[in-house]
Amino acid sequence: MTRPNYRPRPPPPRHLPEEVIKQLKYAASTNDLPAIENLLETHFTTNTIGLHPVMSEALKRDHAAAVAKLLSYGVNMHYSSVLEAVGFKAKASLEVFLQKGFDINKPLSETQPTVFAYAIKDTEMTLWLLEHGADLNKSTYIDLTPMSFAAEYAPPELLRELLNRGGDVRRGEVLQYALDRPADVVEVLGMLIDHGAPLNLTMYENHQASKNLYPFMGLGTPLHKAAEMGKADVVRFLLERKADRNIRDQKGRTALQCAQTRGHKEVVDILKSI
Repeated sequence: MTRPNYRPRPPPPRHLPEEVIKQLKYAASTNDLPAIENLLETHFTTNTIGLHPVMSEALKRDHAAAVAKLLSYGVNMHYSSVLEAVGFKAKASLEVFLQKGFDINKPLSETQPTVFAYAIKDTEMTLWLLEHGADLNKSTYIDLTPMSFAAEYAPPELLRELLNRGGDVRRGEVLQYALDRPADVVEVLGMLIDHGAPLNLTMYENHQASKNLYPFMGLGTPLHKAAEMGKADVVRFLLERKADRNIRDQKGRTALQCAQTRGHKEVVDILKSI
């Protein structure tokens, strides 16, 4: 009986030795392109996972030429490296990523927004990315946009600028995200409402895909959420802006019932009195 002729499996890609990685990191940190090229030519491997620390060294100092060299040797243009570049304000390196085809408007996942959204705390980088094609209103599979993150994290003056540049407050559940801000909540809510953010819709009311993904959550209006969080000043403000206290969330509760369940007496008193 003839045995089947199996082809031998190719050996798995080998990792570069730690000493080589160390030398590459130093070369990247000093922008020594000949050293980078010599090391990669001498120790070339198709397994580039181990080269990400080398990329990080280049990004820390915004050595764009070193970044381009590493990409030319097959280092993956992963979004984590682009996020690092944003964090380091490595604008020249970001230019390289964009020139090499990185899609700055591609959501990281179905429930994670674009790289741009993660720059939103930093006014300088936010405006730079906008000038380089970032989309303020790019949505993920769920109703989440960079403007959602802006509502939660951006300084008020930056948020005002983004609104003037076309930030859409009718998408992205911006009022819901603004309620999670550590400060300036009332100021930001007022700004968003003044620009047309819907005050009396329950979360994901107009976005069926999101509702399907989170059927277990008692999604309500911004007033429900503020009442549940015990934010008395915010509840008072929303009522002054004509928030409807009679709307029920997906569990059938009013904002008053949410406050009562959580034991927020001040909020209960406000909802009963105003």
